[in-house]
Amino acid sequence: MILAVAIILLLVMWGILEEIASPGLFGQSTHTLVGGAGLVGTSLSTLRITTNWILNSGADPTPNALTAVVLIAGPIAYVSYRMAKLQQMPSPATHEEQLDPEYVQHKTMQWATEEQADRQPSPKSPTTAGDPHKIREDFRSDNRSTQNERTDLTELDFDWTTDTGVEFEDVGGMEEVKTELKRDVIIPLTTQREKAEALGISPSNIIFHGPPGTGKTFLAKALATELGLPLVKLSGADVQSKWINESSQKVKALFEEAEAVAAEAEGAVVFFDELDSVLKNRGAGRAHEEDTKVVNEFLNRLENTGKHNIVFIGATNRLESLDEAGIRSGRIDKKIHIGMPDCDARASILEAQLSDRPCCLTREQIRAVAERTDGMTAADLTSLVEEAARNSLFRNGEAKITGEDVQQALSD
Repeated sequence: MILAVAIILLLVMWGILEEIASPGLFGQSTHTLVGGAGLVGTSLSTLRITTNWILNSGADPTPNALTAVVLIAGPIAYVSYRMAKLQQMPSPATHEEQLDPEYVQHKTMQWATEEQADRQPSPKSPTTAGDPHKIREDFRSDNRSTQNERTDLTELDFDWTTDTGVEFEDVGGMEEVKTELKRDVIIPLTTQREKAEALGISPSNIIFHGPPGTGKTFLAKALATELGLPLVKLSGADVQSKWINESSQKVKALFEEAEAVAAEAEGAVVFFDELDSVLKNRGAGRAHEEDTKVVNEFLNRLENTGKHNIVFIGATNRLESLDEAGIRSGRIDKKIHIGMPDCDARASILEAQLSDRPCCLTREQIRAVAERTDGMTAADLTSLVEEAARNSLFRNGEAKITGEDVQQALSD
């Protein structure tokens, strides 16, 4: 009986060994091998204990002992055999079809197509062709939503924003300037981008020059809003450093970051206030060596802004102090003078400033105020309206600006 049990166990072990030797057993079947070996070992140990007991005692095993051997060793051996016979999933690398080069190429192209489809932006709804303002507004909305999904501007080194809080409608006066910017900058980058690219029209770099307080910074912010592009605003203090080579390195880092932002947002606006503090005239040998390095870095970077859809805007009160090579065509394409506003422009500025405040001034009253503010800049007129608002609140306790409030502000 004991011999019969041993023969059965040997046959089971032989079947397990055949399964182990077969090519279908791979890494994920290691648990089968280990489990089977453990259970078979237990069976053999049980058989060995029984055999030793018989040999040492010299007595024949009782029927109960033989039954115990069969009940213990038999089921364990059977379970071991069943584990070894578990259906295994073949490794992908063993399938002849999947090793075929054409199959591999097909799967690679399929994965690439699926990944590309995941990256495709959702189709945009068609815009209305009749209203240019509606088209630009739709473009800005779509562009901002795309930027919010793709670009985290807060993690960048420079202070980028997509919300300036200023629109073209807020810019009083400057009608000729706004018309020029729409024609040469806004339309080629928004509603007619594809046609502009086909015609080889690249974004124009601009310099706003004129007296202080005439609205150069305000206009630059409004332009960025109209374009629907991220804006970074800097001045000379943001790049100047007392350490050797650091200023030019900051200029380099600025434009490299702008290129990265433009690649994500399909464009970017870099506004540099007080440009004369960094793009200094190098003539007559007056420039310091570090200033020359900064100018040279600007020259190299300004030549490549069009390739990356970057609009560079510089503002200065002294156009004549800028380096001549830096403002030539090809680097700076448009030089727009922002002068003192005339009466019509002052009236437009006042209307724009009063439009988002509660007031009861008529157009005739606003025109009369404009006639009395000759020589005032856009910044002066903004301060005038703010002073009138304070008069309305603190002098009269009302939340509405009146003509009397404005007259009092003029007198103060």
